[in-house]
Amino acid sequence: MSFSGDVKKELHALIPDARHCQIAELRALTGLLRCREEEADDRVFLKTESEALQNRVFTLVQKAFNIKLAVAGDADRPQGTAGCLLEIRKEDKQKGILQALRHRMVLGPECCRRAYLRAAFLASGSISAPEKYYHLEVVAQDADTAEEVQSVMKSFALDAKTVRRKHTYVVYLKEGEQIVRALGEMGAGVSLLKLESIRVTREVKGNINRKVNCETANIRKTIVSSHRQIEDIAFLKGRKEFSELPAQLREMAEIRLQYPDDSLAELGGHLNPRIGKSGVNHRLRKISEIVANLREKDTV
Repeated sequence: MSFSGDVKKELHALIPDARHCQIAELRALTGLLRCREEEADDRVFLKTESEALQNRVFTLVQKAFNIKLAVAGDADRPQGTAGCLLEIRKEDKQKGILQALRHRMVLGPECCRRAYLRAAFLASGSISAPEKYYHLEVVAQDADTAEEVQSVMKSFALDAKTVRRKHTYVVYLKEGEQIVRALGEMGAGVSLLKLESIRVTREVKGNINRKVNCETANIRKTIVSSHRQIEDIAFLKGRKEFSELPAQLREMAEIRLQYPDDSLAELGGHLNPRIGKSGVNHRLRKISEIVANLREKDTV
């Protein structure tokens, strides 16, 4: 099972006890699963092929309103609702259900917003494999529902953004830390710990790779510099100007030829008295300047 599937499996086991939280979940489910609404007889048709989501809607409606919801029969479905499985109708026994679900104040308390976020993810959410990259999204069919999902996320200080994708609206999070917090708010504690473990592993690997790349770049730079310095010294040593160099520069040139693979700091240790990396760099740079001037004179 994918990481996203594991998260949903964990969340499906959580059914809120408080009626207001149950209604908040139903609001998210009916908003994101709705495929058609019939204003004439105040019916809402919901579409999902997930048996777990069907059972969740049934359970929540029964707990919150003490009503057993029925699956919409083919004869009852209006044109254009093929595949819509669940039907909420206004009958004497069901009076007030739809009004309660449409009431925005249902999202007021923090516990209700957590319930809403959990149900929104269950209805149309997904998380990418965190080993590859970080991405959580909830897909809504209309702009109003997407705005509501985004506002609930932002109420928990989650930096949710919305983008239009063909005929849908996608509310998404991109940062690993943000997704971890979202999982915590939804109540997916096990998945949160798993994601944190993956984040730590990725961060350690990233740090190691950066250090290796840095060391590799430094080694490459040392090799290139050493090769250029040796070329300059070899050019200079075949000329009388080499014997005219100050003693410190001649000694430095000889040491560089003797230890071609050593770093600047290591070269400084071979000198007597020892000098630091900056001192070695200064002497080698002076030699390179002398060679550059000689080469320029040779071309005139």
